[in-house]
Amino acid sequence: MATAEHNGVRLYYEIHGRGTPVVLIMGLGGSGRAWGLQLPELSRHHRVVLPDNRGVGRSDMPQGPYTMADFSGDLLAVLEAADAAPAHLVGVSMGGLIAQEFYHLHPDRVRSLTLVATGAGPADPAYIPPEPGVWEVLNMDRATTDPRTVVERMNETFYHPDYRARIPDLAERILQFQEREPQPPHAFHAQLASASTHTLNSPRLHRIGVPCLVVHGEDDRVWPVANARYLAEHIPGARLEVMPRTAHMLPLEQPRAFNRCVLEFLASVDADGA
Repeated sequence: MATAEHNGVRLYYEIHGRGTPVVLIMGLGGSGRAWGLQLPELSRHHRVVLPDNRGVGRSDMPQGPYTMADFSGDLLAVLEAADAAPAHLVGVSMGGLIAQEFYHLHPDRVRSLTLVATGAGPADPAYIPPEPGVWEVLNMDRATTDPRTVVERMNETFYHPDYRARIPDLAERILQFQEREPQPPHAFHAQLASASTHTLNSPRLHRIGVPCLVVHGEDDRVWPVANARYLAEHIPGARLEVMPRTAHMLPLEQPRAFNRCVLEFLASVDADGA
C-alpha cells in the first residue's frame, strides 16, 4: 500500500510494471480498480500508476467542495511520491478534466495526454450537453435513493445496450463491488460538483503542446461524441478515435480495442522521444 498526501488528504496509489510511466485517472465515482481490464496489458509495457482520486476507493473522502485544482494537486503529490514524472496521462470522463487541468498547471510533468469519454467540461461554453435526463440521473440524491435504483438508472445511462445484454447481471456485480468499496454520498456529489465548476478549457486547448489522443464511444449519452470532436479539432495535432456501438464506459465495453489504441499511441510517442 502506497500513499501520498496533499493538504492533509491521504491519497492511495499503486504501481505496476516497468517502463515509461503511465498514470490512469478514473472518472466520477470510480477508483483505480476500475482499470482492471487495462492494467494487465498496459503494465506489460509501462510503469502504470493507479491512483484513487480523493473521495473514492482507499483515498480520504473529506467533505466538499472539491475542485479541479484539488485533484491536480493530489495528482502532483502522487507523481512525486511515485517518482513518475514526466508521465503519460490517461484520463476518462472527469479524469479527462483532471488531466487537462494538470497539464495546464504542470506541463513539464506530462509526456502525453489521452482524453477518454470527456470534453472541454460542463462549465465551458464549448460543452455539448447530453439530453436532460442524463443530468437528472447524475443528480439523484444518493443519500435518500435506494442503491439498486441508482445503479440501474446509471447503467441505463452509462452503458451501451449491447453491453448490458452481454452482462445481464451487471447491476448485481456493481452492487457487490459497492458493498466492498462504498463511496459516501457526500463524496460522490462533491466529485460531481467539481466537474461542473472547473476552469474553462476551450480557451487554452491551443496551448497543449504534447501529443494527444482523444478516444470516445460513438453512442456516449453522458458526453455526446461532439465533445470529443471539439477537443480533437482544437488541440494541435490531436488524434481522434471513435469506437462504434460503444457508450460512455468504453474501457470496460471494448477493452481489447481500447487497450490496443492506447498502447499504439503511447508507443508512437515514446518512439518519437516526446
